[in-house]
Amino acid sequence: MTLRALAVAAACIITVVLPYLDILPGWTPALATVSAFMALSLIGLNLVFGVTGMLAFGQAAFVALPGYLAGVVQGFGAPFLLAIALGLAGSVLVARLMAAIFVRLPGIYFAIGTLGFAFVIEGVARALPTITGGASGLVLEAPFALTRNAWYAVAAAALALGIWSFAWLARGRFLRTMKLVRHDELAARVVGIDVVRLKTHVFTIASAYSGIGGILMAYHVGVVAPENGGVNASLEALAMVVIGGGGAVFGPVLGTALVQWLFAISSEADRYELLIYGLGFLLVVLYLPGGLVDGLRKIWNIVAPLPQASVTAPILTGQLPKLLPVAAVPTADGPGSVCLGVKKVAKHFGGLHAVDEVSFDVRFGQIVALIGPNGAGKSTLFNLISGIERPTAGRILLRDRDMAGVSIHQRGADIGRSFQVPRLVPNLTVIENIMSRLDHLPNFMNERDKEATARAQLAAFNLSQLADLLLNQIGIGQHKLIELARASIGSPALLLLDEPAVGFTALEVDRLVELLQMLRSQGRAILIVEHNVDFVARIADEIIVMEGGRVIGHDKPAAIMSNAAVQRAYLGALI
Repeated sequence: MTLRALAVAAACIITVVLPYLDILPGWTPALATVSAFMALSLIGLNLVFGVTGMLAFGQAAFVALPGYLAGVVQGFGAPFLLAIALGLAGSVLVARLMAAIFVRLPGIYFAIGTLGFAFVIEGVARALPTITGGASGLVLEAPFALTRNAWYAVAAAALALGIWSFAWLARGRFLRTMKLVRHDELAARVVGIDVVRLKTHVFTIASAYSGIGGILMAYHVGVVAPENGGVNASLEALAMVVIGGGGAVFGPVLGTALVQWLFAISSEADRYELLIYGLGFLLVVLYLPGGLVDGLRKIWNIVAPLPQASVTAPILTGQLPKLLPVAAVPTADGPGSVCLGVKKVAKHFGGLHAVDEVSFDVRFGQIVALIGPNGAGKSTLFNLISGIERPTAGRILLRDRDMAGVSIHQRGADIGRSFQVPRLVPNLTVIENIMSRLDHLPNFMNERDKEATARAQLAAFNLSQLADLLLNQIGIGQHKLIELARASIGSPALLLLDEPAVGFTALEVDRLVELLQMLRSQGRAILIVEHNVDFVARIADEIIVMEGGRVIGHDKPAAIMSNAAVQRAYLGALI
């Protein structure tokens, strides 16, 4: 066991016994019990907001809802355990139905939607006093009585189980996926992630955490009140997660404990409630953006610093090292057969014809370059092939399969794409960024196999030295190569590369040429958008020239370079 793990274990033991040591004023077993149940309910919000980045303003609704449902069912004569089960199941079912609506809403609209749901739950609870107890709340009765210490033991055990399950869930593939979705939903879809499905699952799982913590709290206190599921409670929950450290395993625990303790030692907690939350937010934003967990981590790094890894850039100057082989495209299609077929494709935005009856093929083992002036329709065409946009007319075929109706994430296994500005996750390591594509390929691979495959890919791209560094520790100049390594891993049949040579030196361009030749030799079909004409002339088997959404030239590089019409439209400005 490492020193860090020992320190965490010791801190957990001290925290459990702290209410009985009479060291911290006001920190009693009763307060610790309430804080533990509240922290358990906040694990759900930590998953939704802290990890996945969905700003939920109404998560407290799912804290109060199961208590209300259980109490109502119990009032109709249902046994206690059945009422608990039905209350939790009903709350999770409602969350699943709400998720089907909410997660499709962008940004602030998702926050407003969840906020509205909290208003609804609080409003219904107040409006139906004969069922819910109205403003006074619904009284809940357990068929047994627990002592103060017994309740504390239940709370501590439930919270420990919640923390363990969160730590087990938010790791590996799932964590990489959620971080990618949080940082860039479009990039997530391109690598094969069904973003709506993922968010729905996360929201539903989070409601289970909220419900378990909420129903335990309700039976401990003996009543569930409308304000427990209202807007104020939701905002307070969000504040405690942020103060503790959003996304961190122990973030909800630290945030809840600190805020509840401050309330306890204040003789007029209600009077100072807004002040406490306001100061907490202000101090976190100014000094601890990562919350209390980040502050403790910084202190630990000062006390017991980790050895610093030596950072050396990949060899992109001087003699180019020999590239390591990676798997060729597993396809029955022989070299020269058509991989991508674009058939009279058009895209109209009102009266603007961004793409107008464009047709061409890209074959296996072939590099085709797409060039043209700005506004020619190249990026729009890329988006049509990727599935980001839907064509107004025409057909896009991939291995003779019509892509009409095939979503972006469903194309991810067959299409690897890089962007003009790399869309990588800064708080993932380089190897985790590469593995994020392997996570969503149809062929199952365990973590060990995915890591081995990703390391082999980085070695082939001469990026092994960067594998275990966070992306935000690496200069932007390496990001394009890293994104190319991600796009090409898993042997996609088609590679779409958007300006891969932009910002490269002459030697780096030489390296890129060698990499693309390697990928072409493996049977990949490669379509490139590029403005570097010299680079295109060296690497492309065919060049397509677009202007005003139409193809004005399609031929071998030498023929294109000498084409008078092409020179007038585009090359004349560059030659």
